[in-house]
Amino acid sequence: MDNKSNIRLVKNEAFGNPDYGTVRMFLNMVDNNMMQALEKPFFSTKQCEVIPSEEYPMCSINGDGHVISLSTKDNFWCQWVYQFAHEYCHHIIDGSLMGTWSKLLWFEETICELSSIFNLHKMIAFCGTNGLKNYMPAVKKYRDDLLNKNAYDLTSNEGWYDKYGSDLSKDDGYKRGLYNAIAALMFPLFKENPHLWKIILHIGDIRSWNSLEDLFSHLIVESDESYKESLIKLKLLFK
Repeated sequence: MDNKSNIRLVKNEAFGNPDYGTVRMFLNMVDNNMMQALEKPFFSTKQCEVIPSEEYPMCSINGDGHVISLSTKDNFWCQWVYQFAHEYCHHIIDGSLMGTWSKLLWFEETICELSSIFNLHKMIAFCGTNGLKNYMPAVKKYRDDLLNKNAYDLTSNEGWYDKYGSDLSKDDGYKRGLYNAIAALMFPLFKENPHLWKIILHIGDIRSWNSLEDLFSHLIVESDESYKESLIKLKLLFK
């Protein structure tokens, strides 16, 4: 692991038998991708420790930093990146991570799903320049499968938010398929302008926002010229 990295991956038999050097390289890649988009120094967020989970991935507060628990193992590198990128996005947003429901929790979960897609997209070229060209087709397939699940067809329905908005806000469980579909809808804007990721610096505690309109109004006020136009386009997707 790079000594400058804020990411500490702990060896544990529950992770199986991964090539820890390669896994660390990919985890650091996620930080590099996100910090470049945010125009922040690499490894400049809080410390985070990566540990295994027997249940599901999650990010939780640990003193002044975070613990990221992952349920992947061995050398399933796409799954490592998919799970870690999601939880690292929670880490950067740095909200309350209380585990309690809020009407806009779906938005943070969707943004974190998008982080997984975005980082897998970046991983394709990363493999090509880091001696893993043979792995590129597998990464591309993993990314494309996420973009084309088609559980919900949102692209042909301009009124999709009117249709699904009330369901998204209900406290009746996580709707992962819908979060994925919304993330796939958002992905082209973030691919076109990675600086749009700067919105995660201004979300804070998602439970403090009463409506999506209030959140977007705040994000637009806080935006800079590197992504304001893209942010307005993003807002228009939620019609």
